[in-house]
Amino acid sequence: MKKYLPLFISLLILAACAKQEQTPSSTVLAKVGGIAITQEEFDDEAKLLDKDFSQYLSTKAGKDDFLQFMIRERLLDEAARKEGIESSQAYTDEIEKIKEEQAKSLALAREFTLRRMLSEKLSKNGILNVSEDEIQQYYSKYHYQIYIMQILLSDADEAATVMRAVHGITSPQAFAYAAQKYSIDPQSKDNGGRLPPFIPGEYMPQIEVPAANVPPGKVQGFIKTGRGFHIIMKVKEENLSYAEAKDRIHAILEKQKMDAYLNSLKDKYGVEVINEGQ
Repeated sequence: MKKYLPLFISLLILAACAKQEQTPSSTVLAKVGGIAITQEEFDDEAKLLDKDFSQYLSTKAGKDDFLQFMIRERLLDEAARKEGIESSQAYTDEIEKIKEEQAKSLALAREFTLRRMLSEKLSKNGILNVSEDEIQQYYSKYHYQIYIMQILLSDADEAATVMRAVHGITSPQAFAYAAQKYSIDPQSKDNGGRLPPFIPGEYMPQIEVPAANVPPGKVQGFIKTGRGFHIIMKVKEENLSYAEAKDRIHAILEKQKMDAYLNSLKDKYGVEVINEGQ
């Protein structure tokens, strides 16, 4: 039973936020202070459990344990009310915070659902469709992935100074040491500046183009992007089979089609950027 205690605690928090409505016609399993715990309430709270505990709940011991937990939480509810907690300002403030957070979560969920459903409609209408021929054509040009390391800096003067320090480096190990020392990139700093390999189209074009056009071991920079100033070293290129590249290329082309669609919306609705980067 101890392994399921975190699940019980989570349910206790949910129960403290809102009291379930009673359904007169539902089978009564127990009563606490004259208030019934019904089979419907039992089933509703059981739906909140994960798969592992749901399997345990299918046994008689699991049902008994869970009912005892529900009795305990109802006892705590009643005790809290008797102590005047429900009418306290602190309780009211906590509930208001929860309501605000739920309202924000609901707003985000609505926006996400709108975008997801639009994407589904665009795919259905063919706007985002990617054909096998398009994938093959892209693969004929970009049948490889590129490995790079980078040092990311926020200040141009500092980037120039670091660039002078690493300009003659040809060893990935030496560049990795410099990345750990200077880079501000939280995703790659501790890994010596190593980034996941990318097929052209998967990363930033400002980085992809110079990286694609130099041999391994070459340091380049500094390159300005929206993230800051990049100093990069190309480590290697690696050929990919069509099977390895297909899904990734599909995602690249789908994104390109979405970008084109979004650009058409900019022209349609108008976009004005004020105080960019502030």
